This record gives sequence, structure tokens and C-alpha cells, in this order.
Amino acid sequence: MIVALLLPLMALQAAGETLVAVKNENPETWTVEYPRLIQPQVADYRRCLAVTDRRISGKADFEQQHAGDLARCTEARDKAVAEAKAAFVGAKTAMTPAEVEQLFAEVGRIHVARGRDLDRQFLARMAGAAAAKTTYEANRPKGLVIELRDASVVKARTDATAPAAAAEQDKDG
Repeated sequence: MIVALLLPLMALQAAGETLVAVKNENPETWTVEYPRLIQPQVADYRRCLAVTDRRISGKADFEQQHAGDLARCTEARDKAVAEAKAAFVGAKTAMTPAEVEQLFAEVGRIHVARGRDLDRQFLARMAGAAAAKTTYEANRPKGLVIELRDASVVKARTDATAPAAAAEQDKDG
């Protein structure tokens, strides 16, 4: 088994290549760990934060909307914190009241960070679209451009201009 693990490394060394670490393009991760004992309280608070209508207004304001959820869910947070603290009384697993407060504060910070990430994604997509439009406008063909139209559009235009064309032909003829 050890030979199977070392064989690829030896092959790379023989070829003059070294292992290269791949840089993580998105180093921000959101994790929070807590005892399973308080999972219902954390889930209730996260549900309060997540279950809402988001307004997509064409500007990057998701971070503000997510930050507003913290104020909207203050009552749910206070209830969840109190229940979590009560759950640890006499339990084998222990978290201090300060650690419980810190845990729920971290859940709120993660929620706002998700909104910030949505804003970044939105701005990146808008910048990409603007760059694509600029590239298209710069490389667009100049001069005569023949447009391919649906047959029904061509027929409608022909039918609309047919009487005028016939009148012009009668004048000339």
C-alpha cells in the first residue's frame, strides 16, 4: 500500500516535476460549530434570518437586506439564546453563556457575509455584462448589415407597402 502511495511521487520526481498547490480562488468559508444539544435553537434563528422576501432592485443591496434581518429577528435570537443557555444547565456538554452569545453573533455575521457575497457576485456579473457590451459595440460590423427576419415580419411589411408600391408603379407605367 505504501508503494502505491509513493509511486506517483517518484514518477513526478523522475520527470522533473514537483507537486504544485492550487490556490483557492474563494478563500472565505462560513462555518460554525456547536453542540448538537442546541441545534433546534440555532435552526430556529437561522430560519428566521433566511425566511424573508428579497428585493432585487438592480443594485447591490443584499448585504443591507441581510443586515436588516438581524434587527427583524432580534426577538427570535433572544428566545433562542435563552433556550440554548437553559439547555446547557446540567448537561454533559458545556458552553458558557458568553460562548452561546458569541455563537449566535457568529451566525448573524455569517448571514450578513452571505449577503455581501451575493453583492459581489451581482457586481461581477454586471461588470462582465458591461465588458461584453463594450466589446460587442467595438467589434460590431460597420456599414450595411443584413438582418435576418422571421418570414411573418417580412410578409407583414410587404403587405403593408404593397399598395404604395403598386401606386408608384402605376405612375411610372
